[in-house]
Amino acid sequence: MALTLTITDAGRAALVNAAHSGTNAVQIAAVGVSGAGVAPLPTSTTLPGEYKRIATISGAAVASDIIHLVVRDESADAYPLRTFALYLEDGTMFAIYGQADTIVEKSAASLLLLAIDIALVGVPADRITFGNANFLNPPATTATAGVIELATDAEAAAMADAVRALTPKSMAVIMTAANIIARMLTVDGSGSGLDADMLDGRHASEFALLTGAAFAGALSSSTFAASTNITAGATVAANSVLIGGLPAWHPGNDGAGSGLDADLLRGQVPSSGEGANTVMTRDGNGDTSVRNLNLFAPVEAINVINIVVTAADGRTLKKVTAETFLKSLDLVTASNGASFAKALSAPSLTIQTNITAGATVSANSFVVGGSPVWHPSNDGAGSGLDSDLLDGQQGAWYADIAGRLGYTPARRGGDTFTGPFGRDAQFFLDLAGGNATLTMGDGASVVFDRANNAFRFNVGGAERLVLTPNGMYAITPIIKGNAGKFLHHADGAIVGDTITRSAGAPAGGSDGDLHIEASPGAGTIRLWHNYGGQWLRT
Repeated sequence: MALTLTITDAGRAALVNAAHSGTNAVQIAAVGVSGAGVAPLPTSTTLPGEYKRIATISGAAVASDIIHLVVRDESADAYPLRTFALYLEDGTMFAIYGQADTIVEKSAASLLLLAIDIALVGVPADRITFGNANFLNPPATTATAGVIELATDAEAAAMADAVRALTPKSMAVIMTAANIIARMLTVDGSGSGLDADMLDGRHASEFALLTGAAFAGALSSSTFAASTNITAGATVAANSVLIGGLPAWHPGNDGAGSGLDADLLRGQVPSSGEGANTVMTRDGNGDTSVRNLNLFAPVEAINVINIVVTAADGRTLKKVTAETFLKSLDLVTASNGASFAKALSAPSLTIQTNITAGATVSANSFVVGGSPVWHPSNDGAGSGLDSDLLDGQQGAWYADIAGRLGYTPARRGGDTFTGPFGRDAQFFLDLAGGNATLTMGDGASVVFDRANNAFRFNVGGAERLVLTPNGMYAITPIIKGNAGKFLHHADGAIVGDTITRSAGAPAGGSDGDLHIEASPGAGTIRLWHNYGGQWLRT
């Protein structure tokens, strides 16, 4: 049976829209609970004896005038519940219900879960909503128990829905042989980790590995394909292929002692006769015949016992030992190769390159036409080599120094300068006009006056000191105005003291100062020297 709530006047006012032409939707935000049995009134704005307000509520319209309300309190509070009120978001009391009997008693250790149906009089149930938690029929998740929808066969076959549950019947729709194979094909291939029991109906032991396979018996085939075709009757032993019991030659077993009997050697037929384009061999007697014998190696490397000269009709013209033949050529053997006791001459003599007739070989040099051939052992200073180019340049290129540099360089000795030269525009030496002037900038210079044989020192654009060869010097001027400075040595240091001039005796001053007293009209001067603060007249 549904409880009938009293809608307060403030609650009805909240339902009416501003134009008074319809209703607003309102949201219940909290439920206030009280242990007092209160008779509900439309004018009520507060809940007498209100113990607390609970925000964990949920509700929904289950009929046009009935809402289903669930109140959940998980706190440790303990209280009896006889009256409760519904509050809107702004705190307005929307409705109230109360009775003298206890509706429910909550203890500190219990959880209050109040689920009631409320009948609304004159208020459409669909205009009321509830905020906060939804625990009327919460959807089931992996972490929360609740209500879940069962998947249809089509949804199960699609395997894309994450909120619907499968049944045994829908699993049968999925787990067909075709579906399983189709899924396996998506991950099949190298690296899939699939370990099948058979391949094309045969166990793995019936297949040979591509590399490293060991065979218990001979392999035979009408045509056996390895890297090239090996015909029937061929067997494979360690590091060799046997065909009809005989080895097949390859780079691994070729060479000395291999037993290979070739028909040709480098395309030539072996012969002990004099035929052209043949490879020279010995006959049964160990002899061989040649028309011309050219020796291109040290003679001691050729094993020749006898040399026989035969005529065209077969007659033996001459037979000599190899030693006699070589001595007739003035050729002797040595451990380090062939050496010649006499000079060799020929229209063309081949060693490593052709040396034309008239060339001779002496110790560490080649002489052609009486002139030496240059090489790293006789090159360098004094070699007499007159090259056409030096580093790719003709000799005239090195002679034109000014053309290569863009200016004429000065020789370290002997050159005469007609203009200034120096480090920069402020510091230079000028030899023009018969004088030598060293300019140092800011009006400072030293001039050698050749006409007067004197050095002149200028500071600030004015001449300050002149030195002559006889040791005399003139200071012009040392005094500027009525007072000036002069430099002298005192106790090993250069000191600048004051020099003054006036018509009378000096006054003031300090130790070391000088004063020149000019006597008016007398044409004489007096020199005063300040010593320890006292002026002394000389």
